[in-house]
Amino acid sequence: MAAVALLLYNLLMGQTMGTLTCPSGKSNPLQFHLVRQCQRASADDALALENTSSLEECVSLAHDMRALALNYAPGGPKRRLNLYDQRTFGKESQKQQHLRSRLSVFEQPGEFFNCHVLQCPQNNTFSGMVNDSRFDYYSLYGRPTVIRNYSCLPEVGLFVVYTQPSTYLNASLTCSNSSEFTGSLAHIASEHRTSFLAQWLMEFNRKSQPRKSNVFLAYVGLVYNRSTSLSPLDFRNSQQESLQCFLYRAWDAGHPRLGQELTNASCVALTPQGTWQTLKCERELPFICEIHTARSTSGWEHSDSELDTGPNAVFECGND
Repeated sequence: MAAVALLLYNLLMGQTMGTLTCPSGKSNPLQFHLVRQCQRASADDALALENTSSLEECVSLAHDMRALALNYAPGGPKRRLNLYDQRTFGKESQKQQHLRSRLSVFEQPGEFFNCHVLQCPQNNTFSGMVNDSRFDYYSLYGRPTVIRNYSCLPEVGLFVVYTQPSTYLNASLTCSNSSEFTGSLAHIASEHRTSFLAQWLMEFNRKSQPRKSNVFLAYVGLVYNRSTSLSPLDFRNSQQESLQCFLYRAWDAGHPRLGQELTNASCVALTPQGTWQTLKCERELPFICEIHTARSTSGWEHSDSELDTGPNAVFECGND
């Protein structure tokens, strides 16, 4: 109840001082872009394996599962059928029934499922791709970014951690002006994102050598700005969406600092314990960039704007 009351107070404060622009729940969902034809990514760690009646149905499932990529077998005269599709043209054989009753069904997703919902997209080497004329591969990110040292957080997104300390302004500019990817400081205004990124920092610290490179605070995309914020608790992310638009909070004890302290400590950093702290923006800290998804285009199911034609791409689907 206290959280709800605080949210209502914040919204009322915003209405008296200006108008909030909040993300709409009815906004268009993120778009899956065709990246490789006649190939599929490994489905060993798939979020779901299903048989769907259309690409749109597979995409809808991927959105529900927070997937970042998918394989889909469209069928058609130029595409070889898998065992599941073959049984629709006649009575399923005893051999096929036997195969479908065993674990091998899930060990051979290409044979039995036309929709593979994937946790993460392929990296720029496409090392996890398999030539398979039945399938096409789609990703929210389009063609992989050229940067090599990014991390995929399943069901969340792609991120880059910079351990070289920087002020908040320089960190923001590094993320938004990168020549290797389109991005911004990481969005954290949800429990899912905060907890996953905090776990990632803990894992990063566990693996980092030497230990002096551990990250105990990292700038993220949340800041109070006296010229644009509508109230003392109106922190904004990199897309200028107000924290007042979101229910989730993860402030550490004693944070956010308010009053004169807020003016002097208005930038936000994430801890590996999953809490947020307000700090002086001139303080130099590591920071987390979030790689943005590829831009949406009209007629996405037919668009080849993100189609990759690099090494090992297949240019024509043979009925092999």
